[in-house]
Amino acid sequence: MFHNFSSHKKTSPSPAPARLNKSCSECTRRKVKCDGGHPCSSCTYYKVAHLCSYRQRNKRNAVSRSTLDEVSEKLKSRNAILELLFPGTAVDELVGKNRHELLEILRLGPVSSSAADEAGYASDDPEVTDDSAQISEDEEPAADRQWDESSHQPPVLQVADDINAINLATERHRRSYLGVTSISAVLRSIFRLCPSAKHGVAEQAKRWSETPIQLPPEPSLIGDLSTHLLKEQRCIDFYFEHVHPIVPMLDEEDFRNSYSLGQRRDPGWLGLLNMVITMGSIASGSDVLHEQYYEQARTFLDFDSFGAGNLESLQALCLLGGLYLHYRNAPNMAYAVLGAAHRVAIALGLHRESRRRNNTAAEAREDTTAAKVSRIETRRRTWWSLFCFDTWASMTLGRPTCGRWETATMDTLLPSLVTEDDYMAMSLRASVQFCLICNRIQHRFAQFGRLTISEALVFDQELLAWFNSLPSVLQSPTNAPPRLTIAREFMRNRYLNIRVILMRSLILYLAYGRAQKSQLTSEELQIVDNCQTLAGEAVDCIALYWTPNRVHVWNAAWYLFQACMVPLLCIIIEGSRPDPNADSLNSARASLVKALEVFTKMKPWMRYSDRGPDIVAAIFEAIIGEAEAAGRTPSQDSDSNFFGWYDEQLTFGTELDWGSFLMDDDFQGAIFPTQ
Repeated sequence: MFHNFSSHKKTSPSPAPARLNKSCSECTRRKVKCDGGHPCSSCTYYKVAHLCSYRQRNKRNAVSRSTLDEVSEKLKSRNAILELLFPGTAVDELVGKNRHELLEILRLGPVSSSAADEAGYASDDPEVTDDSAQISEDEEPAADRQWDESSHQPPVLQVADDINAINLATERHRRSYLGVTSISAVLRSIFRLCPSAKHGVAEQAKRWSETPIQLPPEPSLIGDLSTHLLKEQRCIDFYFEHVHPIVPMLDEEDFRNSYSLGQRRDPGWLGLLNMVITMGSIASGSDVLHEQYYEQARTFLDFDSFGAGNLESLQALCLLGGLYLHYRNAPNMAYAVLGAAHRVAIALGLHRESRRRNNTAAEAREDTTAAKVSRIETRRRTWWSLFCFDTWASMTLGRPTCGRWETATMDTLLPSLVTEDDYMAMSLRASVQFCLICNRIQHRFAQFGRLTISEALVFDQELLAWFNSLPSVLQSPTNAPPRLTIAREFMRNRYLNIRVILMRSLILYLAYGRAQKSQLTSEELQIVDNCQTLAGEAVDCIALYWTPNRVHVWNAAWYLFQACMVPLLCIIIEGSRPDPNADSLNSARASLVKALEVFTKMKPWMRYSDRGPDIVAAIFEAIIGEAEAAGRTPSQDSDSNFFGWYDEQLTFGTELDWGSFLMDDDFQGAIFPTQ
């Protein structure tokens, strides 16, 4: 059966080394008998002596019983420790998380995936500082949140929305989801600590709700054609003078040429044209003209407009969701429109820089025509204008950013300066850099767990460094082009506002901790002082730099209203101390008095629906009046101690219907005397 090699000369076999296979690799492969030589006779016969080798045997290590028991005991002890640290959490859910994420889970407690999926992590933990009530007074679940910002609402309900918090939750009103950065969170704190401000106004609201807003009659768009065209041209001029510098996404020369030719009738262009005229009519000072042009724009910006994507329809959506719907007190509708616009922009490819393009407009001019460069730059500016619109509108929402900007999937270049004095691009670049910081701040606020003091201070330093790096024309009004005035002041107001929000949110977190003011650390006390200082600076800047224009006053009044919340809080905070700081109280009162004076001067350019000044005046009067009537500082009793109360999800009792609040002409006359 086996080969017989007796006829060949045999080589004397060498002793095989220990712990080697008895057959070489070749004999094993050929399944022939091996004599164990080096080389063996078989390999020599087949002339493959160079392949003759012996594999080392694998040692079989049997695990002893004692070793197995020892390893099993160690595994059990480690699992027990993990269960103590992460109760109810499977180890598989912890795999892949970094140290920071594991520490966050430790601090927040266990989060079951099913509960998070079904309820959006609606925990009873007070650290989840969500301003939206999970359960309302009538035990209505959060899943039933709803709102109605449709255009057919009567003017009395268009006064307010749940984001500016003028219309707080009542049995008739449903709120959208808001976080701790919202104005609603601050007002609820104030009303909880000063019941007279809440209940006293509620008594008056029953009578004021019977007084509707009287709007002037709407002018007709039907008439002499030359007059109609002149009116449109005037609104377009006002748009490019007062609105365009804020978000310079349009090519002004191209837009004016298309309008003067009057040949374009495509829906995208007509929708954009009517939105430009709508915003321009507001800048011109008209109270009702914008309503008619908005109705015309709606005919071109319906659901069918999403079926034909183009740059003009996207720009129209940006103006609609980024500016006009906020002017109409419809922020949730604006939030939805901007979300849709973001999808349209991505579908148009605005989030990616084409590999065939050069990196700068200067390089592109060498290889392409001026029109091509202009179109590329317009696409970039449209994308970043949309990004800024969405970031600005979300500052007081506390909602997730929903991938507004992701460096892993988006690489659109920043706007380029076509010329050295391209102030529009300079302004937009600065706004984009600011919004990139704000985007990370909003993302952090939307996460589970509180923003820490150290995190807030890092963000604050980053914002301060951004502001100090601005070009001189964006920091100081000296020698600045007139068109940059509104854009510069918008930028300054937002910069101070986000810094105030950072510090204000920390103060609300401290209130959640149920700590007495005397128990706060020096770092926490410094946060309170910094917040009051920043709010005072915001009031001073608005008082010094606001301009008599409806667009600017609309923006400045909103940020002034937010800034006023801080001195109101500070008066209550100081009142909770056994030895209130007189300087702090005087500073807060002085800021409020100055703010009310500015509101009075702004009134001719404010909307009919603006009730922010009335609310500030009413709350201020209630806080001071309560203190004077009792012969003590406000919040001196245990029920009004700011750093000693806790209210689940910042929710309590029946709130005021600010939508029908403070509409009595006599009361307004007392607050705003006739000039």
